[in-house]
Amino acid sequence: MINRPYADDVSHPRRYAAAGLVVLVGAGLILTTIGWRWGHLAYGIGVAAVVGGVVWVVTLMARGTVTRLALSAGAAVVLVAGAVVPVTGLPQSPPQWKIPAAAQRPNGESARTGDLIIIGGTARHARTGAVAWAHEGPDAKPLLVEDSLVVIGTEDGSIGVDPPTGREIWRSTVTGRGIAHDRKVLVVAARDGTGATALDLTTGATLWRQSGRPVMECDLGPVDRFSPAREQSHVLLVRDEGRKGNAELIDLAGGRTTIADVDCSVAARLVGEVLLQADGKKLAGRSPADGRPLWSTPVEQPWHVDGSGSTVFTPTDRAEVVGIDVTTGRSRRIAPPPGTRTVRLVSGEQRTPDVWALLDVDSGAALWNPGTGRTVKVPDAVAIRVGNVDVSSGWIGLSGTTRDFTGATTRTCWAFSPDGRLSAPFPGAVCLVEDGLLETSGDVYPIR
Repeated sequence: MINRPYADDVSHPRRYAAAGLVVLVGAGLILTTIGWRWGHLAYGIGVAAVVGGVVWVVTLMARGTVTRLALSAGAAVVLVAGAVVPVTGLPQSPPQWKIPAAAQRPNGESARTGDLIIIGGTARHARTGAVAWAHEGPDAKPLLVEDSLVVIGTEDGSIGVDPPTGREIWRSTVTGRGIAHDRKVLVVAARDGTGATALDLTTGATLWRQSGRPVMECDLGPVDRFSPAREQSHVLLVRDEGRKGNAELIDLAGGRTTIADVDCSVAARLVGEVLLQADGKKLAGRSPADGRPLWSTPVEQPWHVDGSGSTVFTPTDRAEVVGIDVTTGRSRRIAPPPGTRTVRLVSGEQRTPDVWALLDVDSGAALWNPGTGRTVKVPDAVAIRVGNVDVSSGWIGLSGTTRDFTGATTRTCWAFSPDGRLSAPFPGAVCLVEDGLLETSGDVYPIR
């Protein structure tokens, strides 16, 4: 009996040669795509050619239909996964929750205490989105969010709430927006901008009232930064809304005017125990207790001052920033890392001690902390911009474009924490970041 070679075995060298040629052509197209950055289409064609060629070889070598199918499927899965993973990364399933259609979305007035995010009059668990408690109303919003107390403003008043349980502690008939607090007193701005009311944070009792509009700061006029009340000892009060330069500084404890001539036409705000005020081409520091001048230093952009720590920062017309000691007024120019082409302080709305600037560097894009010198690179970034800054927490939303090794670009979002942690990239053109939560198209991703 004569044993014939298997029909698809070495008796068909031309088929093996053809299959090998397909694999080589596909591999060559993949390498050329990577070298010349031709994009996903060319890369996909190359991968398809390699997979087709390898499957062809497997079917020539394997004996039996079942074996051929199994080996071909296995080879295809391995090759496709090996080609796709470098482009898309490993599959990720970050914790996420969907915002109900009728619910308020995270916004500039949202704030976090522990694991709870306060959105409007509702407290949700940040990890799951489940409602912990709610004090609803058409105009419900958080006026103050601290670990020991949350104050919710409603249509007909305000409520002091125990954060973990949602239990009502006190109730007041005062309505409006939370502007400033010193852990004992909360100043609320009336909705019509005509009055300031101070509430006792222990009982909700009214301590004093003043006519005028209390504001968080002056920035080419009186401004509220759309965040719950800040902790500080004094608050700016605009007596005449029609005159931008007519503002006073009053203390929270007694409602007493301590500085009567704050110029609100350019920029002014309290940092620690110093009132920073733009004065022509200078930034001046004054004592909030009596208005006494403390220092004055020349800066190029005195209306753009970021930070709330012992040092604040202003931009320059060159690739550097200026750091100013809030206590003494001493300034110093701070150069970014070598290879930096441009420096942009993030927004003019950073109100946390850590300040970050966007760098255009030789290797792409990065964020730089001029106070510490730390740099955080944004991987594969082609272009990047600031989407939003959460004033109350310091979290930054970034939007931009990334390019993978094939040359294809993708619109991408990131969340960046005040202490310098960059999240994994999220696909999307527009994302909103609020205190550790990234929201895009109604999906919420807890970052921390």
